[in-house]
Amino acid sequence: MRKLLFKLFRVVVKIFYFLGRSFLIEEFVIIAGYKARYLAGNNQYLFNYLENVGPRFKYYFYTKDREVYREFKDRYPGKVLFPYSLKTLVKLFKAKVIIITSGPDDISPYPLFGNKKIINVWHGIPIKSIGYPALTGKSKEFNRFVEAIDYFSVSAEFDGNVIQKAFHLPKEKVFVSGLCKNDFIRINHKNILNKAQYLKKKVILYAPTFRDKGISQKSFVELFPLKELQELLEKNDAFFLYRSHFNTYDIKSIGNFDRIISASAREFLDPQPLLYFTDLLITDYSSIFFDFLLMNRPIIFYNYDYDEYRVNRDFLYDYEENTPGAKVQTWEELKRTIVKYFNDPELDAEERKKIKKRFHKFTDGNGCKRTYELIKELL
Repeated sequence: MRKLLFKLFRVVVKIFYFLGRSFLIEEFVIIAGYKARYLAGNNQYLFNYLENVGPRFKYYFYTKDREVYREFKDRYPGKVLFPYSLKTLVKLFKAKVIIITSGPDDISPYPLFGNKKIINVWHGIPIKSIGYPALTGKSKEFNRFVEAIDYFSVSAEFDGNVIQKAFHLPKEKVFVSGLCKNDFIRINHKNILNKAQYLKKKVILYAPTFRDKGISQKSFVELFPLKELQELLEKNDAFFLYRSHFNTYDIKSIGNFDRIISASAREFLDPQPLLYFTDLLITDYSSIFFDFLLMNRPIIFYNYDYDEYRVNRDFLYDYEENTPGAKVQTWEELKRTIVKYFNDPELDAEERKKIKKRFHKFTDGNGCKRTYELIKELL
């Protein structure tokens, strides 16, 4: 019944839009939340950029999350839209440019209207399979989504070619801008130190990827013997930040060790400032390492389930060729490698520079500016 009502709602909205679209379009922008919820990542950095620039055109943040709406409506009065109101419906009808960061559900429950300029700023440089290979049974819906996109932001020609193939995009729709969130490299993040003094010390950030159903899971304590990890941190006067993936939450067992700290989205919605203060990144298959390349610091790939993950999820690129850092599968290997990088942070530096050049056309922290210029052209 719920699905039927949802479909009926979208049909009614489309009819009203079709009847009035010729005279409704105005020159303003709607920045949709990730999955119609969060101001986080590329959409957050773009929204903040517009706040600082103060453009002549109007812009709004769209979210269907009640908590997020309540949080932001007072901070940005008149600039936050909640879906279930006549005002929001009219704004969506009138907007000339809509910014999304993933798919058509970014403005759920509404459809992506025709006669709009749609910029997909995406949410990261992809490493795992995306797009058509994973679209079994959803090709019609996805084709409509791809056709609606006017520009798809990428970081460099290299990942742009992959995005183009994955989404069957014409080349002219691929916009090499540098991702907005990677403007973090030129932003002063000292305010984060007010709540996280430990960031002044040596910092290890562990940021694993999400594992789909069917892939065996290991808990944090299986991967990191807590007592040994604490001793290693004390010896090196360092702190270990565990950033569980946005879709997971594994923190219960680390509270009794004062140098092992949760850095999940609940504590830090935006991970980019953490990258700014991180001395050593540990990940597996998460694309966060592409962002961290901009910091020119060591990376360890703790890929303990590589064979299983590759079979079940696969990659867009050759994993070995595009992951500049040590690959380890056990805690003992990881422990030795951490010490090695602490003693010589320049280890693998040339390999990191090579991969950074491949995946980052720009290293100036002006992704938002280039996106802003594109928006002005479209209005």
